[in-house]
Amino acid sequence: MSKSQLMAIAKRIVSKQLKSFSYLSMVFLPVIVGEAAVYRNQEFLQALTAKQLSLGLYQLMPGLAAFLCAVYTGILATEVVADREAKLTEFLLAIVDAKTQLVGKILGTVILLVLHCLSYFLVLLATVVIFKLRLAMVDVKYLVFSLLSMLLLLGASLIWTVEAGVYIQEKEQMALAMLTPVILVMTGEILATVYACTPHMFAGMLWFKIFLVVNGWVPALGTCLLPVAVSTQGLPYFWGYFSLVVQVIILVIMFKKVLPKYQRGLLATKQRHPIIKAILGK
Repeated sequence: MSKSQLMAIAKRIVSKQLKSFSYLSMVFLPVIVGEAAVYRNQEFLQALTAKQLSLGLYQLMPGLAAFLCAVYTGILATEVVADREAKLTEFLLAIVDAKTQLVGKILGTVILLVLHCLSYFLVLLATVVIFKLRLAMVDVKYLVFSLLSMLLLLGASLIWTVEAGVYIQEKEQMALAMLTPVILVMTGEILATVYACTPHMFAGMLWFKIFLVVNGWVPALGTCLLPVAVSTQGLPYFWGYFSLVVQVIILVIMFKKVLPKYQRGLLATKQRHPIIKAILGK
């Protein structure tokens, strides 16, 4: 796998999206709405204690993660489906192997995500300073765990997207490529929101901790639950990281299995994913 080829593919993805009006709209529109909401409610926000304000931000994390997953799985789904219709794809395979193409696309998407998160972090810092909001000291352990979980959540969503996307025959069916990750992410985020709004309700229950650890192994679903489970439900960091490691192993296995499917998809075979067959009836 050539690093120069890998970076060239990633650079193309990043450059293409930074020139896209729809992508820039999805980046800046939430910022505009959020800043307007803060400006309108600044007296109320300034009256909150540092702990209350920080807890509110924690409760917003599941929604932010779901939004980012929707944006970036959509980007990768578009790229994978576009490969199916590109006339030069089979010739490109002679120059750049399927693994390099797929890893390059995922790398480019991850670079966009990092830039996106960094821009939101800087906006948050500026908002706190300008509006003189009081935030409690951020727990570094929780912050690191949340960032790792979010990156793993995106990676899992992208691999689920490729799993279905390689079987898509037309751009009009692109939404089907996002079906699996969307269902998993939305289920996880709904549960995460419930747990965030009911802190320590299940903290003393052993069966519930076992439930969280086992569900943490499920790619996309588990990474939605784990940060909230650690911050509000008393799940030890050891078991949180253990679940992340298990999920990484599962994702590596999935990635190795999806590569040959991706290559067959690029070579324009007429295979259909069983779920897509059931939905389309053909």
